[in-house]
Amino acid sequence: MQLKNQRFFLWFNKLVFPFFYLRHQGKSKVTIDAGDDARFNVRVNTSDILVIWEIWKAKVYDDPRFPIQPDDVVVDIGAHIGGFAVRAAKQAHRGKVFAYEASSKNFAMLSENRNLNNADNLHIHNVAISDHRGEMKFFMPGDNGALGSLMQEKDSPMEIVQSMTLADILSENRIERIDYLKLDVEGAEYDILLGCSDETLSKIQKIVLEYHEFTGHHHSHIDLVECLKSHGFQVTVEAGIFPQKILFGTGILKAWRI
Repeated sequence: MQLKNQRFFLWFNKLVFPFFYLRHQGKSKVTIDAGDDARFNVRVNTSDILVIWEIWKAKVYDDPRFPIQPDDVVVDIGAHIGGFAVRAAKQAHRGKVFAYEASSKNFAMLSENRNLNNADNLHIHNVAISDHRGEMKFFMPGDNGALGSLMQEKDSPMEIVQSMTLADILSENRIERIDYLKLDVEGAEYDILLGCSDETLSKIQKIVLEYHEFTGHHHSHIDLVECLKSHGFQVTVEAGIFPQKILFGTGILKAWRI
């Protein structure tokens, strides 16, 4: 199952991103400054640098209607290499951030970036989040860290990962309230949210997620909108910083309680 124009993105990643690292060819990774005294290790010739730019410069997950507050509890599902998680840890500096990343390669970078930024309130877990516990296949199309997904992907590199649910995150960390939930899980958002109980969703105050629509998949972002509205959220859908809906079938969904 593929995102719309996924082959184009993989081609773009392979041929274009090396131009962003012209000074660093021959290295496996470099350290970049993101601003606000934040630094990140990124992998050379990958989209890592774009992901950091989206979060720190374009501020794709920021919204003036519900900024992250100093005492917030934040959950980041699909943490990648830590771009959002580190930013959230700085903003919720008296709170806690719980970050979940399924890919072992991404998780290694996430760990490095947590330590690089001395983010002591950032708690990281090498676990996938879905609608059930157990072992699952995790696919990495084109070995691209930003496209890692639980969605079936023919002929992609794959690893076996452990999975848990959003309800498990609440119970295992003794969380009574999630002030800010961020998701970027390449299609698993449907299983995670549509499979939630009323009790679990009632403990979430704000959600920002990147939704993904796949060729031949039976869900769309409209299902998420209807589900969240039925549980008392105000919901908006945005295009993102690029024409993502047209190019890739993705966009940004924001939900909050008044």
